[in-house]
Amino acid sequence: MVRSGRIHQLVKSAGVFGTRTGEVALDWDAVVSRQHEVVRAVQPPPEAFEKLGVKVHLAEARFVDPHTLEVNGQQVQGEKIIIAAGSEPVVPPLPGKELTITSDQVLFLPRFPERLTLIGAGVIGLEMAGAFADLGARVTVVGKDLEILPTLDTDVAAYIRKILEQRGVIFHLGSTVERFSGRPGAVTTHVRTEGTTVPIESAQVCLAMGRRFNPTRLGADRLGLALGRLGLKVTPYLRSSIPHIYAAGDAAGNQQLTPTAAYEGKLAAVNALRGDVERADYTAVPQTIFTTPEVGRVGLTHREALRRGVKCHVATHDMRGASNGRATGEDAGYLKLVFDGATEKVLGVQMVSYAAAELIQLATLAIRSGADSQFLSSQLSIHPSHGERLLKIFGHDHHEVCQPA
Repeated sequence: MVRSGRIHQLVKSAGVFGTRTGEVALDWDAVVSRQHEVVRAVQPPPEAFEKLGVKVHLAEARFVDPHTLEVNGQQVQGEKIIIAAGSEPVVPPLPGKELTITSDQVLFLPRFPERLTLIGAGVIGLEMAGAFADLGARVTVVGKDLEILPTLDTDVAAYIRKILEQRGVIFHLGSTVERFSGRPGAVTTHVRTEGTTVPIESAQVCLAMGRRFNPTRLGADRLGLALGRLGLKVTPYLRSSIPHIYAAGDAAGNQQLTPTAAYEGKLAAVNALRGDVERADYTAVPQTIFTTPEVGRVGLTHREALRRGVKCHVATHDMRGASNGRATGEDAGYLKLVFDGATEKVLGVQMVSYAAAELIQLATLAIRSGADSQFLSSQLSIHPSHGERLLKIFGHDHHEVCQPA
């Protein structure tokens, strides 16, 4: 979806680069068809696992007892069990909620929504807002916090919000939803903002208020498993409150990220088979939000560092005007780096960049390796490139802009 939006905008602006095109039109059916094709292509076939000796059951499973699950009428037993059942969209009990859809449905709508309202200004809401705005929809985002993406520092969040606003996205922040009214295809969201109720009309309203593991779907609730805020309550070894049952990914409720889920899946399997030999380590988990440009973060934000009492330096840098941005037409970006005040080691990085998904991995390596500004400044950078400014701010240029906290 995000890629389709980017291509749509690129074709519309092709004349700037010297390529003339005719009238650009959206083929929503083709967008949806391609998304189905991509989903099918990236799902590994059962045969790939069965060649390794794994028995695969493609069906809903429910717990019969702590060691037994029922799958397609057949009972499957396990001495050790790992729950990696993913999560479901959060649907609040608001009047008229039956008129809304969730993030699971918005990607495969039968008709393109010319007007779309997204409830939630977090990762899911912002990714959908950017993609649908790029495809030509009039998008409105309603968020309960005063700024979008509350896990980021406010200056970083405000930077990407302003870019989205320039592309036509309307934000109602510090707001609450009272109810929904209307009919399918013409839904009104009644939003309370600064003491006043504002009606927002749209073709579709998408609830993008986060996801949560649902224990009832597996029958896991009947086992008495202890629950956390988003998933099961687990130890650092990913063991649940029932000793032989482990959890990974959204079911573990630690960090709702694909790389975290893959990491935890392997870790849970090792600990289940070998007996709690490795603790989960979340000190440097990269995250990318696929807006355009992208948002990346890893390590501590400035706010988190201050809350922990860390004496730190902070470097910020607006990347507009960089030679690579001017040449490619991707002339926007913002960096915020947190350094240890005594050692100059990198503690955290936040960025808005057209290459954030790639660059944040470089930042993660810097944190995991304990690299300091002097070491990073010795790295030669490609010119022009998106990484050039990051390396300069990592290194010698950082002293020109960082301020003691």
